Amino acid sequence: MNRLRQPSRLKIATTLIKKPSKVSRAQLASRTTKTRFPPLIGILTRHHIPKRLLLDGSSVWFPYAGRSPRGRTLRAVLNIPRQPNPTLRSASANVTSISDNSARSMSSWAQVVTTPTADTPGACVLLHFDQRRYLFGRIAEGTQRAMVQRKVAVAKLHNIFVTGTVDWSTTGGLPGLMLTLADVVAGMKAARAEDAAAREAKGLKAKERDQIEDDLHIYGGKNLLHSLATTRRFIFRKGIPLSLNEIRTDSPCQRNDRALPDFEDELVRVWHLPVSSNPSASRPGSRKRKHGDLEKGNDAETPETDNSELSDADAQHIRQAAVAGMFSSTWSLDTLHEMNLRDVDPTAKIFFRSDSGMIEEYKGPRPGSGKEFADIRVLVRSPWPAAKIETLPDTKPSNESLCYIVKCHPRRGKFKADVAVALGVPKTEFKKLTNGEVITLDNGAVVTPDMVVEASVDGRGFAVVDIPAEDMVDDFLARPEWSDPALMNGVDVMYWLSSENFSAYRHERLVEFMKQHPSVQHVLLGQDVCPNQWALQDPADKTIKMNFIDPERFPLLKFDNRPLAPVDVGDIGAPGARVNLHPKQGYTSEFLVPPLDPANTLKAMIGDHRDVLEMANEARQKVSDPSFLAEVQQSQKDIPDLDTEIIPLGTGSALPSKYRNVSATLIRVPGHGSYLFDCGENTLGQLRRFYGSEGADDVLKDLRALYISHLHADHHFGTASLMARWNKVTTDTYLGVIAVDGFHRWLREYDGVEPLGLDRVIRITPHGSAGSPRAEQTAAVFWNYPETLNEKDLKLQGMGFPKVEICWVDHCLYATAIVMTFPHSGLKIAYSGDCRPSKGFAALGKGAHLLLHECTFEDDLYGDAIAKKHSTISEALAVGRDMGARRILLTHFSQRYPKLPAPIGVESGSSEPSANDDKPEDKKDTSVLYAFDHMHVKLGEFKQAEQFISAIKKLLEDEEKLKEAEKDGDDEELGEVELAEKAKKAAEQQKKKAEKQKKKAGHNRHTQKKKGTAKAPEVTNEAGDVKSLEGVEKQEGVKSSEDAEKPEEAKPQEPVEQPEGVEKPEVNNAEETKPQEEAKEPQDVVMT
Repeated sequence: MNRLRQPSRLKIATTLIKKPSKVSRAQLASRTTKTRFPPLIGILTRHHIPKRLLLDGSSVWFPYAGRSPRGRTLRAVLNIPRQPNPTLRSASANVTSISDNSARSMSSWAQVVTTPTADTPGACVLLHFDQRRYLFGRIAEGTQRAMVQRKVAVAKLHNIFVTGTVDWSTTGGLPGLMLTLADVVAGMKAARAEDAAAREAKGLKAKERDQIEDDLHIYGGKNLLHSLATTRRFIFRKGIPLSLNEIRTDSPCQRNDRALPDFEDELVRVWHLPVSSNPSASRPGSRKRKHGDLEKGNDAETPETDNSELSDADAQHIRQAAVAGMFSSTWSLDTLHEMNLRDVDPTAKIFFRSDSGMIEEYKGPRPGSGKEFADIRVLVRSPWPAAKIETLPDTKPSNESLCYIVKCHPRRGKFKADVAVALGVPKTEFKKLTNGEVITLDNGAVVTPDMVVEASVDGRGFAVVDIPAEDMVDDFLARPEWSDPALMNGVDVMYWLSSENFSAYRHERLVEFMKQHPSVQHVLLGQDVCPNQWALQDPADKTIKMNFIDPERFPLLKFDNRPLAPVDVGDIGAPGARVNLHPKQGYTSEFLVPPLDPANTLKAMIGDHRDVLEMANEARQKVSDPSFLAEVQQSQKDIPDLDTEIIPLGTGSALPSKYRNVSATLIRVPGHGSYLFDCGENTLGQLRRFYGSEGADDVLKDLRALYISHLHADHHFGTASLMARWNKVTTDTYLGVIAVDGFHRWLREYDGVEPLGLDRVIRITPHGSAGSPRAEQTAAVFWNYPETLNEKDLKLQGMGFPKVEICWVDHCLYATAIVMTFPHSGLKIAYSGDCRPSKGFAALGKGAHLLLHECTFEDDLYGDAIAKKHSTISEALAVGRDMGARRILLTHFSQRYPKLPAPIGVESGSSEPSANDDKPEDKKDTSVLYAFDHMHVKLGEFKQAEQFISAIKKLLEDEEKLKEAEKDGDDEELGEVELAEKAKKAAEQQKKKAEKQKKKAGHNRHTQKKKGTAKAPEVTNEAGDVKSLEGVEKQEGVKSSEDAEKPEEAKPQEPVEQPEGVEKPEVNNAEETKPQEEAKEPQDVVMT
């Protein structure tokens, strides 16, 4: 297991721990041991805990500094690992044993996963062993998507080492990668459980398999904890052992014990090297903390703390507790807590136990309603732990950057069997000699290991250097590691990562440093040297082909396969470049990812899709026909601002996939600026891929407003990088941010990590009436101007800002839809966000010229749409008819449709007029299009774009047929046994699919109120007693694990509206119970 050198220091009581009652070791291991402590007065390390408590799975509770609003002590928990941390000697012996045996046969290498491009802003390197993976570098947005594209397996990834200064450019991809890892592991466990159940049903013995490793350890610099803790309202996973290790101390090299690494397991050793922009600044003296040393208890309350009085250690405890609550909580959706009605949040969903013992919803007067109410005992859901922490302690941007030295363990030399035989050693004694034991032969001769084993082989390794600023160079060069022969021996490669502001390999003193290490291969990974080639080649290939069909709507994206400015030393890094560490050392280019060449794609297009090209030529001829153009002009003469541009930057739901990024749509209105509707992960990268870096900066300078429809992570996780860039390229412009208060809270918390320009942000926040917001209700919109700007000044700016109208929709708590009406021209744009069909939204957007509506599911999955609170294609079109929308763009497709949903009749004029139309002459034409990533369509070109729909559909259908043909070709190479086995598996999969479709067909007969029974919830009273309730009807809005495709928003107390989270990837069949979200706006919690 992983070993850290120093025990974690936790501030708790110094008094003796109360002895537990006399129970067996098995009982102690099977339950949590809670030991009460008096108020905070001292320090306790792991070594102060009695050995009897250091049992697998046990925990120690202690009080936390600060008290909750209700006066209860905030408590946290120290988890005891599955095995006690070994001492230095025992750990070293364990490492040697493993290294000498199983590790000898393992292959290991370091491989570049990503280089800096628009698709993947950061560079990272994967260290591969057969049994485990390690990731080093900048885990930027787009990392997870690139790993899917390049088929990099993440199931064995358990350690991530973040380089550089912690901000969104180095950690923006962490949340998505962590959730993907969690889902992959959950899928593996579910598949194994299913296989075990199937074998048991057949009377077969379960297979003996190694335990699935489900822990994840992340290492990084200052603000790593704070950055992830700010996302506590959006991310939730249960039962994932997550350890965040914020490195705020120097390495042992500064204390002359360089032989001791900062991290070590049975495979590798890692030394961290912090470099500072202020070398004279003193660093904290504490060494480091253990894995998972702090976890927040489920019954903890929100601490009321004064940030100015908090010590750094106390602030870190709060952040650590928040993160622990996000991933390692045992919180359960089915647990109800009993309390007095007067103490309940007025916006929460309340239940009570009827005279018959059934759980029913309480619909009487509530606290704060102005009506008298009986103070009865009621039941409410408890918030999940992380949601209880309303605010985090303040932080400041870090001035430290992290670099790493990574080395494999030394390996035993080759055993000389011929020499051993010559010495008379029997073969039965060979193993003892290889294990380092001395043996005595029958004739009295003594044989030592060095007589028959060659000298050990030094472990090979590499260094990852990340210097983001020039003022860190002195501190980097002053580090003693670089002049330590013992430490640098075996370092074959140095990966040099650079930032936008500074390229280390162009600095004169660092170039000289590289020349002083000629035996080391220097690999350069920077934006100014690595070409901006397509990292996501499959979607790029699709875009090139669609460009060949309709170049106006699908322009060729910005890319460059040529190396950029030359450098004096080093080699330019490339994705897939591999350096073998064992058993043979050396660089290999065998696994390089070749850049995508558009010429080859076009050749394949001409050879494989002649019918498509003919259809495209016919469409081009039609759209250039003067009579057609005259007809189009006449039909849309009443539509203003026909040059308005719509650029979908992300059209998928849930999480980024190979072909679709998550939600984001840019609309540019001539004379009124640019507007961004939702901002999923790597929206800035999508902008740069479409416009180029300079063009994307121009768009940001023109950006007037950012609208976030709701707090699900797939709709806003690209905001931090986009606003940070906006803050850099603009100085005197203002940005309107339209979102619920929970999102603005997140911006304020994260602004401490890197400046987002919040002093120039105009807060536009929807508010509802008292109580929970209801779907179909129109929200009041409040404008909060910064101190440097007021409404009068805004008008003087001449921004031409549109009228904003917002309504609540049925998706999750505080989910909204928006309608913008622009002055002068009267252009009206409606955007649905995620929702079920909304009559209120249709009424608000009546007469819209452009409707952007989600259609997550095709019509056959109507039951899924109801369960997950999304819309089908036909439902989205029906909203358009009710609204009288002239142009409709369908977006937000489930990732089960990687390219296009099932074809439907979205042809010109296919949308029938609403029943509300009284006169035939009022009927107006409607055009409907599917959205694709990086599509570009003007409001006045929908009619032209429709003419190419048939060719695009044909292209995508042919692509699928070609893939099937390739699979069939692979089958011809298989033998009869392999083919039979494959056919058997295919039949089983088909059977499961049929059963699933049968279950989904049953959903279609359901109304929005689903029938059935739910699992009997547990009721916990104030004394902590837990009771199981039998015969309780399934409550509306509570989904079973079979219904779950997306985890849902969690909340301190259940709201009236049913929440829904972000869709889980379809790489596994594991589906989790979804936590509900709180009715209180600040605790809106979305889980991806």
